[in-house]
Amino acid sequence: MPRLYGGVDGGGSGSRFSILDENGEVFAESIGECTNQWLIGIDKVLENVEDMWKKAFESKSMQPVQLEGLGLALSGVEATHIKEEIVEKMQAKYSHVTKKTVPVNDSCGAVFTAFKEGGIVIIAGTGSNCQLVSPQLVQYGCGGWGHLIGDEGGAYSIAHRLVKAVFDDMDCLQECAHNTEVGRNLVWQYFGVEDQMDMLQFYYTKFEKSHIAGLTASMAKVAREQQDPLILSCFEWAGAQYARMLSGVIKRFKRETGKDFRGPEEFVDVVCVGKVFDSWDLMEQGFRKQFSQQSVVSKVRLYRCAASGALGAARLCDFSLHLDHKSFTQMFCEIDGM
Repeated sequence: MPRLYGGVDGGGSGSRFSILDENGEVFAESIGECTNQWLIGIDKVLENVEDMWKKAFESKSMQPVQLEGLGLALSGVEATHIKEEIVEKMQAKYSHVTKKTVPVNDSCGAVFTAFKEGGIVIIAGTGSNCQLVSPQLVQYGCGGWGHLIGDEGGAYSIAHRLVKAVFDDMDCLQECAHNTEVGRNLVWQYFGVEDQMDMLQFYYTKFEKSHIAGLTASMAKVAREQQDPLILSCFEWAGAQYARMLSGVIKRFKRETGKDFRGPEEFVDVVCVGKVFDSWDLMEQGFRKQFSQQSVVSKVRLYRCAASGALGAARLCDFSLHLDHKSFTQMFCEIDGM
């Protein structure tokens, strides 16, 4: 039996478990339930991790065996005391699963899947986040504080921006720079309502952040088919937020370390994760415009990664594990401002 290493790419809606052999090849995989400790608690998270471990070996018709190490790249794992609690509980109750546990935030899994020695990730799903991860697993963040404080550029914020523009224009509170008819009809149709009052249930008694965020997919379809200026402006705004977060995380790195992240002639490589980036064609103009207005970095390359962050999570247990990063990363935008 080869030496085996595990990795989990975990979040609120679902998780993926990958097992790699000592050559960095995928040995087995499984999918499982929520592993966000803010939503279900650490004990339930670890139960779900064990369940995915069992399912991965079941997919190979094998009895589960102890892993050399297990990297847990989970949303909601930032604070040191939370990481320590996870390690302690894994050792106490789940030592049969792994000899060593390395818990980190989910952004680390994405970064070390895409890049060999750390880098930057922008996550844009329901919410948004930007993290710079050093080779030593030190993280510097910008954004990612939830929909009430931030999450600009995430699907919820894009949808909310349209709803807010429609409401403000109808109330004569803030006259919209664009005609709101197409946007208003889309909002009413998506939520199955006829007026503003009917909308309130979705922000109070029937509030589901993911449901409101789902409006963004319909917005993208209408934006492409009808070229509606208001809806297009919502996506351009989102693109600008990613440029602001990128600039912000690099400035934070310099403020806290006293060092430049990259030299002036070097490209900054960024892996972009999340369904919102499927609408990059609608957001690129906003990103480029905002990027041109900052002076923190002049060269950037944006990548999408076809592989799960679970692979990078497994690497956290042993950085000698080789991944063919170039085989599953693809650059989709390059800006050379020099």
